[in-house]
Amino acid sequence: EREGGFAPLAWAALDPAVLLERLAAGGLAGLGGAAFPTAGKLALARAAGVERLLVNGAECEPWICCDDALMRERAGDVVLGTRILLAACGAARATIALEDDKPEARAAVAAAVAASGDDRVELVVLPAVYPLGAEGLLIAAVTGREVPRGALPPEVGVVCQNVGTAAGVARFATNGLPLVSRVVTVTGGGMRRPMNLEARI
Repeated sequence: EREGGFAPLAWAALDPAVLLERLAAGGLAGLGGAAFPTAGKLALARAAGVERLLVNGAECEPWICCDDALMRERAGDVVLGTRILLAACGAARATIALEDDKPEARAAVAAAVAASGDDRVELVVLPAVYPLGAEGLLIAAVTGREVPRGALPPEVGVVCQNVGTAAGVARFATNGLPLVSRVVTVTGGGMRRPMNLEARI
């Protein structure tokens, strides 16, 4: 399914500035909660000379499991998107971080990382401790660096993106599909059948 007249991206051959322009045109935005435009965040990271891309697969709240479902079902997209994000931000390596209470996601992402053959991408599994999904806490857990109050992650050499953002980038690059949907968790006491849904934005 292709929308908006976008063609698949030959992302590996694109100049980073052009790649950032294409991601901006596709409406890519952070799916970790803040919805900050992905191209803008990556451009800031490139200008700051970040060393590491951190892809956040730790859920931000205990009841949410949409990122877990995404990693189980579309791990290949998460890894491909991570590689495209690396090309755009200029970091030397990427870490996909998830919690140890997601064994199926862990296995799927590990297999996708291995299949990619890209040794710049690694998987790190962390204890499931709330609220590890928060950007600053995840950066500290993975890198040992603390983002000072009022500062941004690129100031400590890191840029963060959510696994949903990475998967969206991959779908845009391979299918020309802009960011028109995301996986959401619908749950709670009022739900007869809690579930993860791919919902149109």
